[in-house]
Amino acid sequence: MYKTSSKSLCRRTLFAMVPMLASTLLLAAPVDRPASGTDVDETRTVTQRPQPPLDCLSITLSGVTVLLDRQELARKAAVQSSSWTTEAERLALIEGKRASALLSAAATGKGENGCTQIHGALDGEAQAVVLAALESGASTVLADDSRHPIAAVAIRYLGIRCGPLCGRGHIMVYVPGQSRPFLVQDWWVS
Repeated sequence: MYKTSSKSLCRRTLFAMVPMLASTLLLAAPVDRPASGTDVDETRTVTQRPQPPLDCLSITLSGVTVLLDRQELARKAAVQSSSWTTEAERLALIEGKRASALLSAAATGKGENGCTQIHGALDGEAQAVVLAALESGASTVLADDSRHPIAAVAIRYLGIRCGPLCGRGHIMVYVPGQSRPFLVQDWWVS
């Protein structure tokens, strides 16, 4: 039998938590998108979570399943202040309302993948929550009813400006190797 001191156990526990905390901080970093309102055609590969969260929300979009962390959504939804003074507070309030709406759309039971399901079409607000998680790498993505997560998604920023008051931009998310995006979100319009 091995003898383990309490100091050694604490040290090992702390060292085991460091990568988890570092990944949480990296995933919370804001996404740096290309400038809106300009001609752009840029594709980025974004690494996703390798394992689904313990308490997850499952959304299926065009045959691709996106798993989101329910606890993270609940944390964002808890920001329900009625007033704001800074742009960061305003954006946190919007994000909280979007997360709250997405959580309230969840079914009561768990699906095949062990996550609470969202059935039906997502509105633009709910899609924005899913897109933010995909852009930051905070989701787990399963393609074609697979139980094995894919490592990364391709996110394409496409903007066409045809004049001073004419143009449109979209953000499209693909599973690498597939020709059709599974999520398309309006980005900007002029």
